[in-house]
Amino acid sequence: MKEQLQPYEYWYSKQQLSELVNAYHSVNDKKVIQSLQALMKERTGELFQRHPDLAAYWPVLMDSKLTRKQFEAVFDELQAFVVPMKQPSAKQIDKIFRKVKKMYYPPVDSLDFRTMTFLGWNDPGTNRKYLLREKEGRLQGVYGSFRSDVQKGHCAICNQISTVGLFLATTKASADGTYTKKGNYICSNSEQCNQQVTQLETLERFWETVTYEK
Repeated sequence: MKEQLQPYEYWYSKQQLSELVNAYHSVNDKKVIQSLQALMKERTGELFQRHPDLAAYWPVLMDSKLTRKQFEAVFDELQAFVVPMKQPSAKQIDKIFRKVKKMYYPPVDSLDFRTMTFLGWNDPGTNRKYLLREKEGRLQGVYGSFRSDVQKGHCAICNQISTVGLFLATTKASADGTYTKKGNYICSNSEQCNQQVTQLETLERFWETVTYEK
């Protein structure tokens, strides 16, 4: 079995096809169901054509008798097709965040990296949030202050309405060494945020904002 899906593609397909399963149990018009199935094929069908074992799940998902429990079981199995994010070692974390004197490490051994487009964790002792991602085979990181007075709002990473807080990273603003803080509101719970990441565009924009130096 070959790993064929990126984590965000997995969550995208689950989000989209979940709407179809909801329709199976709330819509009686067969033509409406058929139209929704055609729409789902247009949106997610290509993902399931990447490997014959993946394609075998498609007829199951297109069965209008599929229950929510069966749907969840299918997507539990589909995690085997996901390319996991590279798990960072303590040494790699230290290297990426070398300016941090007392690092608060995430519990990497207990995390499922198949579900992650990025790794994020909060340090309640310093009111900091750390973010790591893998791009072109390399790990990149950024950290900043994170306001603990979270609120409902739009997350700049996953592009969804969630429980968010203000993340601010310090970046060099000019050649004379002047520094400034840049950031945006992002999910307080990075595990939940990962499950809501269904594309990379907003993550890229956020990352550019908090790491850009003139």
